[in-house]
Amino acid sequence: MNTLAYGLLGILANEPLSGYDLMLKMNLFWHTRHSHIYPLLAKLEKEGCVEFTLVEQSGKPDKKVYTLTQKGTEVVKEWLLQNTDAPINKDEMLLKAYCIHVLDEDSAKKLIKSREEMYYNKFLAYEKKIADFKEQHGEELKKTASPYFGRFVILNKVLADAKLGMEWCKWVYSFFEGDKSGSIFEKSSFF
Repeated sequence: MNTLAYGLLGILANEPLSGYDLMLKMNLFWHTRHSHIYPLLAKLEKEGCVEFTLVEQSGKPDKKVYTLTQKGTEVVKEWLLQNTDAPINKDEMLLKAYCIHVLDEDSAKKLIKSREEMYYNKFLAYEKKIADFKEQHGEELKKTASPYFGRFVILNKVLADAKLGMEWCKWVYSFFEGDKSGSIFEKSSFF
C-alpha cells in the first residue's frame, strides 16, 4: 500500500467523504488528482478497507460517500505506528534565495519582501482559522482522542511555519539594511 492510500484511509478515519472531497482534503497535504484517488478507492474497497454509500443527487450523477471499515481502521493504526519518511521539500523560494546574488539589491529586497507578505497573509488566515476552530470545538481540541485534535495541531504547525517564514524573511532583509550579524535564531522572537 502506498502513502496516498494510507493518507486516504487516515482522512476517512475522521469523516465519511466522497472521492472528490477526499481529493480536496488530501491536497491540503500534497497535490493529487482524481486519476490517482479513484483507482485507489476501488482497490481499497476490494481489499475491504472502505465501503461506500451511493448518494442520489438531482441534476448530477450519484456520488459515492466512502467510510472506513474496521479493517481500514486497523490498517490506519498500523501505518501510524510505522516510521515516517523525512518530508520532501520543494520550495521554489529556497532555490531563488540560493541564486539571489544575481539580482540587483532592489530586486532582491522586493523578492524577500513579497515572500514575507505571503507568509504574513498566511499567518493571518491561519490565526483566524484557529480562532474559529477554537470557538467551534472548545475543549475538544485539547483531547488527544478527539477527531479535532489532529486538525488543531496541524493548523498550529502551519501557523508556526508562517511565523518562522516571516522571521526568516526579516533576517534575510536585515543583510540589505547593513545588519550582517548572527543566525536567524539569535534574532528571532519565535524561539
